[in-house]
Amino acid sequence: MISECGSEASRLARDLSEMQGKWSETEAMLKANEGFHSAKVSKLEAEIGELERDLGKTASSLLKEKKVRKAKSSEACLAKIYGFLGSLECIRSKELALATVEGRMAVVRALQSETPPSLQAKESRLSDCKGDLAAVDGDFDLVLADLKSACFLPTCSEDPEGKDPMVRKNGGDAAPILDEAMGEEEV
Repeated sequence: MISECGSEASRLARDLSEMQGKWSETEAMLKANEGFHSAKVSKLEAEIGELERDLGKTASSLLKEKKVRKAKSSEACLAKIYGFLGSLECIRSKELALATVEGRMAVVRALQSETPPSLQAKESRLSDCKGDLAAVDGDFDLVLADLKSACFLPTCSEDPEGKDPMVRKNGGDAAPILDEAMGEEEV
């Protein structure tokens, strides 16, 4: 029995030493794999960091580009609005000039007031203008005669050549000094 126990003990000792050898090999393989994985993880972390930086730069450049496009769009929109307002002002000033030449002071007052004329007033004005145009029918001399009768323009014969209206008013040959003309005396 002792011999059997001795042989069993030696067999178990051999098995134990084999297992220790396998354990050492497995442990070495695990350490090698751990080193390989840690190197791979650090490499991936570095690549992720680069990608994050690139993504940040791309996002930043996209935001800048968006701001520039928005500013350009706003500038273009403002330019269109300014152009539109300028054309409206031009149309308004032309309407004022036309109303003044035609002698229609009611229309001038309506255009100069804060409230725009009503639709009926505009229709009435347009029908009046249409009637005037139909009566004239392109006769330039008749239009010119109407304008001359509506506006008093002094001619050269009323104001002698070489004479200043201020000179004639004062009865002298020379124009008065600016202070005298404005009613101020010299000190």
